[in-house]
Amino acid sequence: MAGLQAVRRDDHLLLLWEWPPGSLMARVRWRLEDADLPDGRVRDGDVSCSRRVYEHDGGLDLVVGRGAVTVTVEAMVPGGADGWEPPSSLTVPSALPVVRYEPTVRRRLSGKVAKVSFTSETNCQLPALHVVLGRGRYRPRYPADGTVVHEIPPQRIEAHTPLVVEFPFPAGRSDRRDAWLVCFPAQPPGEDIDLRPAALHRLKVT
Repeated sequence: MAGLQAVRRDDHLLLLWEWPPGSLMARVRWRLEDADLPDGRVRDGDVSCSRRVYEHDGGLDLVVGRGAVTVTVEAMVPGGADGWEPPSSLTVPSALPVVRYEPTVRRRLSGKVAKVSFTSETNCQLPALHVVLGRGRYRPRYPADGTVVHEIPPQRIEAHTPLVVEFPFPAGRSDRRDAWLVCFPAQPPGEDIDLRPAALHRLKVT
């Protein structure tokens, strides 16, 4: 099977390949390579894919989770010795852990306090982060768009257990513009995690 490739989309894989002349059906098998599987997730899978469905959908979409997975595809061909093209395989590495965060600001007797809650569906290491305060109509897209108001050291996040970081919020009494809190890696982005806000509008805290 020539041209086999996989495009990862979170917990989905879009499989693409070149169909042999005359082939109308392919067999697709996969095996999850993670040592520990989530509850209810089977390690192996096997499906048939017709060329008509493949061409209609623009490929074959598989829900395989975010871990590493090995995929094998072979096509049925007319007139072959055993009816099948030699199989092609590839191993897709695991996706980066997704860490979602949400900032909030609360007023206390001692002043305003900001909290940033981080959650992930898998155990992972949170790298050092800078929390940037931006003021105005638009949220900061880069650290230079605001002021670093807190530094978060590297630490571990346990799956499904919120990690909450708290710090004083430097509110300006005379500044009535919208305030945004956005997290950025303290170092140039690496291959540690996929850091995402829970929702873009929730980055606006005042």
